[in-house]
Amino acid sequence: MPFLKKFLLLVLFSIACSSVARAEKLIIAADPWCPFNCQSSSELPGFMVEVAQRVFAEYGHEVQYVEMNWARAIQEGRKGHINAIIGAFRGDAPDFVFPEQELALLGNTFFVHIDSEWRYTGLDSLKTVQLGAISGYDYGDELRGYIQESGSARITLLGGSDHPLKRGIQMLERQRIDVLVEADPVFWYIANRQGLKHHFKVAGRASEPMKSYLAFSPALDSSRLYAKLLSDGISRLRASGELSDILLKYGLTDWRSSSSTQPQSQYNVQTVLK
Repeated sequence: MPFLKKFLLLVLFSIACSSVARAEKLIIAADPWCPFNCQSSSELPGFMVEVAQRVFAEYGHEVQYVEMNWARAIQEGRKGHINAIIGAFRGDAPDFVFPEQELALLGNTFFVHIDSEWRYTGLDSLKTVQLGAISGYDYGDELRGYIQESGSARITLLGGSDHPLKRGIQMLERQRIDVLVEADPVFWYIANRQGLKHHFKVAGRASEPMKSYLAFSPALDSSRLYAKLLSDGISRLRASGELSDILLKYGLTDWRSSSSTQPQSQYNVQTVLK
């Protein structure tokens, strides 16, 4: 009978989901992007890491955060060697499994040395400066195209496993590059930790705010289930106030808060700097 057949299929699907959802270790990875993901050995490993750990602990899962070069993290996720990458925009890895719920709303910003008079007025203005950008990062369609089309004479791509953003900030302070593009709270957080925040200023916005996610491996059958569990868990943490408590530890506020009226100001940068 059609009804019985449909019922049996639902039962089998539930059993499959239950077996996948048994206690497992999930490996999530990215290069340090504090305050979203910081040092894995720290008491404050990053708010995205803490959210993932809190959500999946409810299902008996252990979440292991591994620091890894961003380009390599995408490759390892694509192969199914890790479960998810942290802080991904859809343009970073469009083939990955993205939850319905994002974990940040972020725009990219151009930063310059405090003595610089350069301002971003469009792509043509970038042709007069040496731009620093992190290899493999998604900066939106327009800037992505400019970076791909420009050679090393105008673009300094920062890669490797040795904290490329820290290196980029040091290069900007020493004026070895003219401009560095990064998300506001991440740049200010790292610059503050390096004692360099007073050496820089904002020179324009590179993109409108984009949703950032914990994105799951396209090679693993469990990814769609884990993406749903994470989305449901984020909703529960938001409703209970636990999400705000986690964010507060990192000087951040909920990007979906009704009191947030300007996407670029949803993270209180001055609080992040404390």
